[in-house]
Amino acid sequence: MQQSYGTVSWRRPRREVRQPWLSALSVLLVLLIGGASRAEGLPPTLQASLLVRILAYDRRMNTTPPPLTVAVLYLEGNGDSENVGQELARALEAVSRGRTIAGRPVRIIRVGFRDPPQLQEELSRARVAALYACEGLTAYTDSIARVTRQLSILSFTGDRTELEQGLAIGLGRQGDSPIILVHLSAARAEGADLDAGLLSLSQLVEPTRRTP
Repeated sequence: MQQSYGTVSWRRPRREVRQPWLSALSVLLVLLIGGASRAEGLPPTLQASLLVRILAYDRRMNTTPPPLTVAVLYLEGNGDSENVGQELARALEAVSRGRTIAGRPVRIIRVGFRDPPQLQEELSRARVAALYACEGLTAYTDSIARVTRQLSILSFTGDRTELEQGLAIGLGRQGDSPIILVHLSAARAEGADLDAGLLSLSQLVEPTRRTP
């Protein structure tokens, strides 16, 4: 089941102004500390703020046909997962409203996970460029990662276990500080072309076992 949240936008930093935007991302990480300390993980609004900025540092977004579609994936039939997906989709829409990424309007959709063939078909049909995997999907991480790699979709999660099992970018916290975690081999398998400046602000994570 797929739900669209319309089009939103965010400007991608041009190559010659990449450093100021990278500085802005650094400042954002500092500003988010207060909010992160009040939750077990990062609240949806903070995860959304990081996600839309990180997308600008995957150079592929500059070549992706518009609109740039971001899918919020939840486990269909799981109430908690569905609620998180709805909340995050709304947060993504709000923080991105009125802006562009790489000059492209952004479309936010929600996709319910049932099985790998259904997931691949829906993501392919929607021409998804990035995906956020909500809670409740840990048991299906291998299957999700296989699909994102086949379709060259950059994957995000707020669950470190899902990151270690094969998804690419984690949005979490360490103590009271928000952090960006990158499973580099997974990101490369998804075809990501991440800016070195972004990696300098991130922690690299190794897989806990062989990834799909």
